[in-house]
Amino acid sequence: MEEQNQKSVLIIEDDIDYGEMLAYALKHMNYNVHLSYSATGGLDIIRQKKLDIILSDLKMPGMSGMELARRVIKMYLDIPIVLITGLSDISLVKQAVEIGVSDYIVKPVSIEELPVVIERNIYRKSLQKRVLQDNKAETLLKALKALMRALDAKDPYTYGHSQRVVKLAMRMADKLNLENGQRYTLQLSASLHDIGKIGMPDNILKKADSLEDIEMNKAKDHPRIGSEILGEIEELSEVASIVRHHHERFDGKGYPDGLRGEAIPFFSRILFILDAYEALASDRVYRKGMGMQKSLEVIEKNAGSQFDPYLVKVFIETMNENSSNETVKKASDENISASAVKNAG
Repeated sequence: MEEQNQKSVLIIEDDIDYGEMLAYALKHMNYNVHLSYSATGGLDIIRQKKLDIILSDLKMPGMSGMELARRVIKMYLDIPIVLITGLSDISLVKQAVEIGVSDYIVKPVSIEELPVVIERNIYRKSLQKRVLQDNKAETLLKALKALMRALDAKDPYTYGHSQRVVKLAMRMADKLNLENGQRYTLQLSASLHDIGKIGMPDNILKKADSLEDIEMNKAKDHPRIGSEILGEIEELSEVASIVRHHHERFDGKGYPDGLRGEAIPFFSRILFILDAYEALASDRVYRKGMGMQKSLEVIEKNAGSQFDPYLVKVFIETMNENSSNETVKKASDENISASAVKNAG
């Protein structure tokens, strides 16, 4: 489950002594600290850990802090990035802010001020998300209708699949006791998770048998394409992140960014399970669906490798409870019908 008490900070600093000094200080201020001595190593940590903020040196051998920021922003991970820089690099900082970097601090870093910088940027990011949440309803509804009409025109099957995933998502929302804003975000993400298939060639999208390797690589592009479409709408930035990562595997072998475990957005982990289940359970042109129980067995078998094991457990409980409720309702309806016939006679 997500870490609740400590905030996780990633420090990327090629000066080993300086990086260890910053890490030592923050650990004693009760932060959960990860340390890397290169941007490449930092990207590996970003793919594997759930982070609240990234502190990165601007100038490093190989990949710079600026290039790192570009890559993280492109992933739509929504993690505030603070660059550590020298006075001579202030002109570069302006460029960094323009591409989406949250803030910067100048060396030598004041240890006393470091928690203020961290908390300010984490709070600012959460505030931005809250403001977008409050203002996005009308924009999102218009965007949703337009995008779903486009998807329906492209491929009616994909549209129907997405609507079935939405129904499953709302069951999970009930089971997880999500707040209204969270339910809305999950609903939108489920509706739009395959929107990137608009950019997929028809010969791949509607192919009845198995795809060739080149075609499969094209098909795997749809989460990235979908996130780029949605990312054009500022109010849909969180949905863009969820859509981009809904094919990331829990063991880090998924795509497009190879995220692992809790580094994968929470709602993306939910959608991966629902998407896979619906695809297994439903009839396709080239095969019959497995049905509920067999599909759940496949999902459970892949818990911990493909899927978040905790969320698999919740999903199976949800489906079994819903199946039981439907059985009880069906029996009740049959009893009512039988009683009505008897009374009529």
